[in-house]
Amino acid sequence: MKQALIVIDMQNGFLNPESPLCIRGARATVPACARVIASCRRKKIPVIFVNRAYRADGSDVELTRRRIWAEGGKPLTPGSRGPISVENPPEFGRCGEDYEIIKPRFSAFFQTSLDLLLRRLGVETVVLTGTTTPNCIRTTCYDALSLDYRVLVLEDCCSSNTEDIQQANMSDMGNVGAEIRSSASFLRELSGLTIRPAQAEDLDRCAEIEAACFPPEQAASREAIRGRIAAWPETFLVGELDGEIVGYAMGPAIAGPVITDEMFADPGCGGFHNPCQAVFSLAVHPEFRGRSYGRVLLNALIEQARRHGRRAVVLTCREEKLAYYESFGFENRGISRSVHGGVVWYDMVLPL
Repeated sequence: MKQALIVIDMQNGFLNPESPLCIRGARATVPACARVIASCRRKKIPVIFVNRAYRADGSDVELTRRRIWAEGGKPLTPGSRGPISVENPPEFGRCGEDYEIIKPRFSAFFQTSLDLLLRRLGVETVVLTGTTTPNCIRTTCYDALSLDYRVLVLEDCCSSNTEDIQQANMSDMGNVGAEIRSSASFLRELSGLTIRPAQAEDLDRCAEIEAACFPPEQAASREAIRGRIAAWPETFLVGELDGEIVGYAMGPAIAGPVITDEMFADPGCGGFHNPCQAVFSLAVHPEFRGRSYGRVLLNALIEQARRHGRRAVVLTCREEKLAYYESFGFENRGISRSVHGGVVWYDMVLPL
């Protein structure tokens, strides 16, 4: 079924705390939305920005919003700049193949050409992202279902002013027939990767990938990888494409939020009931890089940690990788005490 990604109201006037129309949870969803947008572009899935723009005289502002709009500097008017502007965040990197529709009210279908565009594109499934969940996402969802589209809502790419509002509306949309998914699950499906626990017969390929991705002083030995597969296969996740392993994300569940060098030599350092999921290695064979497989693998390990009730995911990385892991939500806790491989590492923590 052909899909289209709908990005609703992700504009400065709704994202910036200085705007009177700011949605408190919206800014935090920008990284996840950006990842989904980029992946859809790579897969030639139409990306449709459905934005809001008001006339300068306020004649088309909703009655319920008119006073706060007028007193708050008239946000979302054409030509506006800064925290109240109509602009989408730069992380989205608008491109010529994207579509844009301006909507006058909450639903992306209300008095717009969205239905016509989707049918001309042959779309059967709409993937909803944006803000705000109880208003624009929910009304668009209901209208899409009424028009016989299949609806997929990416819950971590949508936002509300409170978590209670977010969860109640996600539950209602799920009950009425929408599919509620995480962006990680959606990206994994787009990638075509099969994620599964490592098995003993995967040893040779995993050792080959490790050697191809890390210098000898940092790479785990073949015997170390054998021990890790045997000790904690449920958190040694491999990604398979057409029957070939292209990469993996792996590590034990450990007692505290810091990885020590001694752990790398001890497959028995973990325990299933420990509160922190460690990432000892995230590796994708060089022949398969540039397709977001590493991101899909790490997201799969993070999702598994959440299902198991872990409190955090922890790792160490080189300075040049800080921005990459921060894009997942990892926090930089400073230079690590690790001297693994004779280089400088940084402790990173993702609270769950």
